[in-house]
Amino acid sequence: MEDHYIDKILNIGEKKNFEVDIFISHSENLTCELDGDSLDSIQQSNGFGIGVRVIKDNKVGFAYSTKPGEDVIYKAMENLVLDEYTALPEPTKDLPNPKGIFHKDLLNREEEDIIEDLNAMKNILIEENITITGGSIDNVYSQNRIVNSKGLDIEEKFTYYSASISGIKNGETAYDYLTRTHVFDVRQLGNNVVELLSLPKSTKIQYEGNILLTPRVLGSLLTYTLLPSFNSENIQRNRSLLKDKIGEEVFGEHITIVDDGTLNNGLYSSKVDGEGTPREKITLIEKGILKNYLYDIKRANIENKKSTGHGVRNYNTLPTISPSNIIIEPKDKLDNYNEYLCVNGLIGCHTSNPITGNFSVEISNSYIVRNGEKIPIKKGMLSGNIFEVLKGALPMDDVDQRGRYLSPSIMIEGKIIL
Repeated sequence: MEDHYIDKILNIGEKKNFEVDIFISHSENLTCELDGDSLDSIQQSNGFGIGVRVIKDNKVGFAYSTKPGEDVIYKAMENLVLDEYTALPEPTKDLPNPKGIFHKDLLNREEEDIIEDLNAMKNILIEENITITGGSIDNVYSQNRIVNSKGLDIEEKFTYYSASISGIKNGETAYDYLTRTHVFDVRQLGNNVVELLSLPKSTKIQYEGNILLTPRVLGSLLTYTLLPSFNSENIQRNRSLLKDKIGEEVFGEHITIVDDGTLNNGLYSSKVDGEGTPREKITLIEKGILKNYLYDIKRANIENKKSTGHGVRNYNTLPTISPSNIIIEPKDKLDNYNEYLCVNGLIGCHTSNPITGNFSVEISNSYIVRNGEKIPIKKGMLSGNIFEVLKGALPMDDVDQRGRYLSPSIMIEGKIIL
């Protein structure tokens, strides 16, 4: 049936001299949530959507629907706007084939399997007299298909398993979460929350010196302060401090950052991006030197360049530029440091300035490590500029995958203000 209405959409476009691009998405989601230490809800949902773009005479039209059928193309033809740079990719034989992005066993997991994992995290906290404030498990399967009038037809399947748990004890709160493409041992999250809430009572103290940003918090900070600067649309609109700095040293020599959409087991890996352009491994920063920006087809055409495979979309959106899996290379050993402030939580990253890189955030679940001893500290403010911070930063050797980031902790110089 899907092939039937795809053919109809393509034929309608051909008769009216339109280039046509079709994006179809299917999804299945099983979610279990806690309300305190009680099971709050079990929800199973199925999703479907189809988005169609049409191109003719330097104009682009777009429409989407949650119902299968060919009517959506007529709506797209009615929504034409001037756009001389958008184009459709040609089919390519040599596509990357990242491993571990689809795990069939997730399709066979039942409600009782999900509840068992949820209870495993919950019981770890209960055994330590920690009051549970929330928790969830998400079991997700999705399938995308991209078809265009140039002959491209690519279908990909993905799976995701996500877990989170939070608790409170003696007025202190802690939270942890993790997403993988496969089932994992969720008890590690419960143990992490217990560890954070089992420290001695925190004290108020100002601190200045080495500050360790763990992978759990680094991703949030970089998402709002650094990654927008590699976006070629921001470059072209003069909204990035990295504009016109290709080949220049913008960070310290210890910083190397790679975007790899072909990474095995990567949460953001695929054969192609949302437009059908093959994914690549792109070096953004090499030993502090800016090497590349990220492009979709439209922004690449504006500069007569090639898309880097970063046009991301869903069935109900037009392509936008977004990074895939961000890899930061380790450079130093954490064991070399006898004293530092370890930050496990940041509040307010979304208030950071994505153009200047300035941030002012509140730390939480943090403690000073001094000769092996952990000294918890009450919340304080950490402020700075990500571009200045990364000039003297050192990535450690404790690499962890958190969301789109495969990164170690990063040691920076700074101070905490009460």
